[in-house]
Amino acid sequence: MKQKIQNKKIQWINITNPNQKDIKFLKEEHRLCPSILKEYIPKIKRPKVETFENYLFVVVHFPVFNRKTKKTVSVELDVILFEDILITSYTGSFPELKKVFTKCEVDKPVRDYYLEENAICLLYKILDKLIDTRMAMLDHIDDRIDKMEEEIFNGNERKMVSEIAFVKHDIISFRKIVKPQRVVLESLIRTTTKITDKNLTRVSAEVIGSNVKIWHTLENYKEMIEALEHTNESLLSYKLGDTMKVLTAFSVIVLPLSLIANAFGMNITNGMPFRELPNGFLIIIIIMSFITFVSFLFFKFKRWL
Repeated sequence: MKQKIQNKKIQWINITNPNQKDIKFLKEEHRLCPSILKEYIPKIKRPKVETFENYLFVVVHFPVFNRKTKKTVSVELDVILFEDILITSYTGSFPELKKVFTKCEVDKPVRDYYLEENAICLLYKILDKLIDTRMAMLDHIDDRIDKMEEEIFNGNERKMVSEIAFVKHDIISFRKIVKPQRVVLESLIRTTTKITDKNLTRVSAEVIGSNVKIWHTLENYKEMIEALEHTNESLLSYKLGDTMKVLTAFSVIVLPLSLIANAFGMNITNGMPFRELPNGFLIIIIIMSFITFVSFLFFKFKRWL
């Protein structure tokens, strides 16, 4: 689907789920290089900036949270940038970009803000908005980290093992997508000077600043989740060690009792103590109880129990 917004200065064309008709349109209307048309529909894994005579071809990826799978996935945004024409396209769902485009369609002040100078300035403003909207996703991760911290110190360490793994996966996926953005954005800022003479230092600096803010926040969350994972493992190890200590003490206490029971259970007719006494069984039980009590006091004295 192809949509278009324009004023006297700029034209913004947004293509959702591009097909062969869209490639034909780009070829006939904008005379794009065949190499771009060839790789326009297939997914491009690595972000890049390619410079041509009077336009740029930019590929940048953005993290998008999939609510069904509860995972962070990468959405590819392809950009063809002339001085007065911006063509954006993506495959699948990109609600943030769709929201910006819709606001520009229906709200004149918003449209005047975005389509104020030229297509390059428009692209910078869109990128800045898209990067800023990632903070909502990071806030979601922050809330999950706070909840995990509370659960860990409430004694639910075992339940948090899988939750920590999910959040770590989210952060790793986020970092994998965001990290290459800095290089692409800096390359874009350098190459846009080839298609415009206007000074766009302010808006370009805002884009870089938003990207740096996202990255520093991710680094902070990475350190927090690693610290929580270490704490959770330490508490689990402590509880496991405490359980093993109790089991070991129980085994040590039971060992002499088993020895006594086995000894008096031997089939010997002569020489076995208490065998001929009427209260022999009771005496053996008292001896075993005494040994158990002394062993228990010993472990308590040593603070092993």
